Amino acid sequence: MSGKRFHAWILAFAAIMAFPQMAQAYVDPGTGAMLWQVGAATVIGALFYVKRIVRWLRDRLGLRSQQAMGFLFATFFALVTSPVTLTVFNQHPLPRFNDVFLVGIVLTAYLFTWMPALYLLVVSLLVSAWILPPDGSLAVTEFADRYRLVSFAALSVFLICLITRMKSRSASRSEEAHSFEMSASAAAGD
Repeated sequence: MSGKRFHAWILAFAAIMAFPQMAQAYVDPGTGAMLWQVGAATVIGALFYVKRIVRWLRDRLGLRSQQAMGFLFATFFALVTSPVTLTVFNQHPLPRFNDVFLVGIVLTAYLFTWMPALYLLVVSLLVSAWILPPDGSLAVTEFADRYRLVSFAALSVFLICLITRMKSRSASRSEEAHSFEMSASAAAGD
């Protein structure tokens, strides 16, 4: 099968899977879970290429600041994710709606800095509160909805802190290794 034909089949399959319809037959529950796992693995695998795309965009747009690029990424993610997720999940946004935003928050914290990730968290909380009943207001009336928002915010803050700490440890280790290499090469030169 040629590359273009294969991509067309994949795109058609993704379009069919993106818009759920009423099933007129029995489907084993394990099959649905397996399809979700395959889809999630595909998305997560594709996210490894996000860093390359971000670097390419940063070079093309002339944005040298990691923080500015992070805010741009977070804004773009929120603008694209909100309508797509509402359409796919058919006005039943929680908890999967917040899960999609959680992926963006983790990506933003990993690829950029903690501030754009925190900005995306605030945007996701506002969007979630806006679409919860009563729809179109920021008033969250149900205890379960309040709990979901609070637990989502707590988990997001924890992950932002964890990723930031891991990045700072990695940077300090590479700095220590570089200084050790410099002192070793200086000692070898003596």
